[in-house]
Amino acid sequence: MRKSAPSFRKRKGRGLFFGKSHLEEVLKIVAVVAATTVGFTIAGVAGFGGGVVALPVLVWVFGVREAIPILSISQVLSTVSRVGLHRDGLNWPVVRLFALGSLPFSVLGSFIFVSIDTTVLVRILGVMMLLFVVYTRLPVGRDFNMKLWGFVPLGAGTGFGSAFLGIPGPFAAVFYLAYGLSASAYIGTSALGMGMIQVPKLIIFGTSDLLSIRVLALGLGLGIIAAGSAYLGRIILRRVPEHVFPKIITTLLLISGVVFLIKG
Repeated sequence: MRKSAPSFRKRKGRGLFFGKSHLEEVLKIVAVVAATTVGFTIAGVAGFGGGVVALPVLVWVFGVREAIPILSISQVLSTVSRVGLHRDGLNWPVVRLFALGSLPFSVLGSFIFVSIDTTVLVRILGVMMLLFVVYTRLPVGRDFNMKLWGFVPLGAGTGFGSAFLGIPGPFAAVFYLAYGLSASAYIGTSALGMGMIQVPKLIIFGTSDLLSIRVLALGLGLGIIAAGSAYLGRIILRRVPEHVFPKIITTLLLISGVVFLIKG
């Protein structure tokens, strides 16, 4: 019986060298790595942006239930890196009051996250950021001064939003700057506050079976990239004039608000 000659024709839906699924996986890996690098480099400059840039790509690749825990793990390593790079400017009174409000509400937000759709709240957050951009451009907004006690409610809102939405950083940024922190002090202080928020989040996610081996491995891998990107961000920050920094924050707030509002 004569053996049939091997066929070199492309199978339906498959490429010549790589299967369609393989090519798609490669594209997803490239997208995740690129978004993590760009996002956390921006975070190294502006104090936020890692989640804004990376989360939509993570949701596309892994789904929201895995994306938020993966981002939380990577944020831990990123914030540790930023705190280390800007440790000389840490404002401990701000850190303590922020933690007082953020930690309990981070637990509450984490419990809600595991059982509810977050699309509507993402859009609400987008609207709030756009309104705050407008507010800071008005005469009354330019004279806004953040009081030290205000970091308790700010921490509460940020802790809840971080657990529930994964990306509250843009909203908190303006308040840190309104308190009068320098660029380096703001980035280090806000990073420490955001890093502490991740701890109760990850505990709740772990008890809800959201921290699989796959999620842990991906989070740690992206966290290493995020930590390196924070160092790159610090190099860029040193070249940014102090008076230009608030304008960068305002621009990123505007972009983030539009993205949240449209994408949900």
